[in-house]
Amino acid sequence: MSRVVAVAAFLALALSPAAAAHGGGAARGYHSSVTAIKPATPGLEVRVLDADDRLALTNKTGKTIVVLGYGGEPYVRLTTQAVFRNRRSPATYLNEERFGAVALPERADPKAKPDWEQVAGRPYYEWHDHRIHWMSPVDPPQVRRAKDEPHHVFGWSVPLRVDTQRVTLKGRLDYQPPPNSEFNPLLLAPLAVIGLGGGAAWWWRRRRA
Repeated sequence: MSRVVAVAAFLALALSPAAAAHGGGAARGYHSSVTAIKPATPGLEVRVLDADDRLALTNKTGKTIVVLGYGGEPYVRLTTQAVFRNRRSPATYLNEERFGAVALPERADPKAKPDWEQVAGRPYYEWHDHRIHWMSPVDPPQVRRAKDEPHHVFGWSVPLRVDTQRVTLKGRLDYQPPPNSEFNPLLLAPLAVIGLGGGAAWWWRRRRA
């Protein structure tokens, strides 16, 4: 019986709009997108995950890609077979919290020689990047003035090196008014699942009796 109830609870959470709003910005109406890779680099694939939360980069270039941190320091290195992250880069720690509200350890120094640690065994990596989202729980002025209208918030860029060539990921952050929260039919889905789960639990007890 407990297994049935647990499954019902899990499905309720999965169907809940709040649970589906990953990344922090989606529920507030923010969406980031990649608009260009300059210069065009065959085999370099990148996309935004969870509206404005993470960048996902795949290295099929046959070369080594280095993502630069907020101070221009080497942050992440993707070879053709693995991924390494620089423990001396402040971005390693700042990216752990959406608004960068973390205390940097003493070893974080953008001017220091990189201290690489392997973080993946294939040429794919996802990371939270503060350059692609709005860095405040308070909406930007244009959104505060008209929350029921769409807005372009800002354009962004993330610098890379592909071997020795400088490459820039270009993108934009936009705002779309989130759905009206007064009533959403999807809110009934978790209740329906819980009800079905309760019925299944009753049937299970009758069967075992």
